[in-house]
Amino acid sequence: MAPSASRQTASSKLPAVILAAGRGERLHGHQGKGLKPLTPLLGITLLERAALACQSVGVTDCYIVVGYGQERMQAHIADLSARYHMSLHAVPNPNWRDGNGASASAVQPYIDGPFLLLMCDHVFDAGILQGLIQAGQGSEACLLAVDDRIESIFDLDDATKVQRDGSAITSIGKELTAYNSIDTGLFWCQPVLFNALTEAQAAGDASLSGGIRRVIATANMQAVPIGDQFWMDID
Repeated sequence: MAPSASRQTASSKLPAVILAAGRGERLHGHQGKGLKPLTPLLGITLLERAALACQSVGVTDCYIVVGYGQERMQAHIADLSARYHMSLHAVPNPNWRDGNGASASAVQPYIDGPFLLLMCDHVFDAGILQGLIQAGQGSEACLLAVDDRIESIFDLDDATKVQRDGSAITSIGKELTAYNSIDTGLFWCQPVLFNALTEAQAAGDASLSGGIRRVIATANMQAVPIGDQFWMDID
């Protein structure tokens, strides 16, 4: 079995939350035998890449939200935890079908301070995480790593767009027609996000963007441009 989730104390090191609960229907996960997080890329699984990116910036305590294919995911998480000497905790989300906001909400009982939030199916330069960590020190805001290279985005129609005024994010969503950045799916979050997600879900929106829009309404959502660093959403 995968290591069980245990409550974080205020003195603990910065944790990361990795969302890996979905079915990955667009990719089909055929190389991962039906599970997108287990799909290999250059010899290692997408989940393994996400965990190693965290480890490379000194984050070794990760809460991995699982849903579809939970038993296989837990076994893989246990293997990675032992192999890389990391504290990788599987957090089951029985409501994974509702959306990635519901998956992010699943870790609320284990988090009481700032945390990194990333998507299992995003491949990226670990320097982006380092930039978020540096920008987050001493900040009470939630931060989102954004890409300003709009013309180079693959499948722009499916990308989550961001409108910002300087560093302040003013709107977010796939449907935006006025935008100047793209959401990379890499965040520095504060626990205030959980209340925002709860409010969004009560209003019928279980997406992560729905919760982020609630944070934006409090003027507490800031952008961290990634410059020329690499990232890609694997679909």
